[in-house]
Amino acid sequence: MKQQKQISWHRTNVRWIFLALTCLFQVGCCICIDFPSVLASQIQSTFNVGQKDINYLFSIYSMPNIVLPFFGGIIIDKIGVRSALLIFCSFLVIGQGLCVKGAQDQAFNLLKLGMLFLGLGGEVCLSVAQSALLTKWFLGQEMSLAFGVQITFIRVGSVIGANWLPKVYIWYGNSFTACMMFCFAFILITMFTSFIQCLLDKRSDERDREQMSQQELSQLDQQPPVNCSDVKEFKLNYYLLSISCVCSYSAFLILQSNGIRMFKIRYHLTLTQQTFLYSLPYFISATVTPIIGYFIDKIGKRPIFLIVSGILLLLSTIIYSKDIDCSIQDECFSLVFLAQIINGIFFALYAPVIWPCIPLCVNANSQGAGFGIIGSIQNAGLTIFPLIVGRILFDENAISYQHMIYFLGFITILANISNINIYFYDIYHDNKLMRPTTKLPEYEIVAEQEEQTDTTRVD
Repeated sequence: MKQQKQISWHRTNVRWIFLALTCLFQVGCCICIDFPSVLASQIQSTFNVGQKDINYLFSIYSMPNIVLPFFGGIIIDKIGVRSALLIFCSFLVIGQGLCVKGAQDQAFNLLKLGMLFLGLGGEVCLSVAQSALLTKWFLGQEMSLAFGVQITFIRVGSVIGANWLPKVYIWYGNSFTACMMFCFAFILITMFTSFIQCLLDKRSDERDREQMSQQELSQLDQQPPVNCSDVKEFKLNYYLLSISCVCSYSAFLILQSNGIRMFKIRYHLTLTQQTFLYSLPYFISATVTPIIGYFIDKIGKRPIFLIVSGILLLLSTIIYSKDIDCSIQDECFSLVFLAQIINGIFFALYAPVIWPCIPLCVNANSQGAGFGIIGSIQNAGLTIFPLIVGRILFDENAISYQHMIYFLGFITILANISNINIYFYDIYHDNKLMRPTTKLPEYEIVAEQEEQTDTTRVD
């Protein structure tokens, strides 16, 4: 008698439900994490601080993540991604709660402490845990598409925050506390989503193990344990990806973090124009990123796309470095509009390329550590670079913002050098990153068949 074949949920439409939950998780996290950039003026008026203090908030957020994503990756590989996700999600709830309390008491130090806890949970949840889960559910399938959709909804969260948080502030009588309560509600939704993700992933694993033969279970249990020495096996292309990631994301995110204030002080734009131009790269990314991810899965050529994205980022920096007379407001708006469109194309192209490269450069049992180390290096940059930018913007004026652009241009050049080296390294080492996504066969569990056979046996 022949039992019915069963296919792993990772090969069925259930994986799209899991991706939808991941996207909802990203939206909730990013609305909360991005609030210092979209509420910079409101924070300054509420707590009587300057733009340098806003940059310090981002440094405080990133500071624990210099080391935490690496150890978070090891923890994920050791105790499992589900347990780690719930542990680090609890830090998000604590952190946003402290931000609410800081807003109520007008205590900037509590706001700093809240950002610290948001940092303790945010990067591991957003980058390491969710990336490890997506790799698990989409490996050998639409991985670039999945990462592209995930990153799109990170930016959707940023757009929602940029458009709604200032409105909430005004609707409730210039109340920063109301904004923090709005963020806290989203963090609770995020926590609930993570519970559903964990339950779905656990059931999927149980279902797969039930169908495995004893030999397959034995092989699974005998996988080598994860330890820090696995890092020694990471090749040069992995570390080149790390340099590209920290430089590219730092240049883009620091520009965005200071963008609304720069649009106001350097380019003399209206509040409506500031919000629109801040959101523009995220709108472009949300529209284009999934399409690019699907396209990259089909054709590969990831190092070439990295080089193109780096050139786009450098081009936008060159446009911003142009000295322009902003007494003609429409001319300034047109310049910033062009630069932000190019930034949006960069981000839409770069994000679905860089993250799917990581599983291709590390062993299967070290993917948590692989994502974690890159997260640590990225956050080292996002801790140090905002401190430098904070010093540059100590006297906040049009000239200081131009100097900031020069500094970000230098970082962008480093990213481009790294991207070119990735291309040449891959050419001489098996072209792993140049290949399209390898389609894995459907995971089918087939039970033993009870059939009548001849009594005659040939040895």
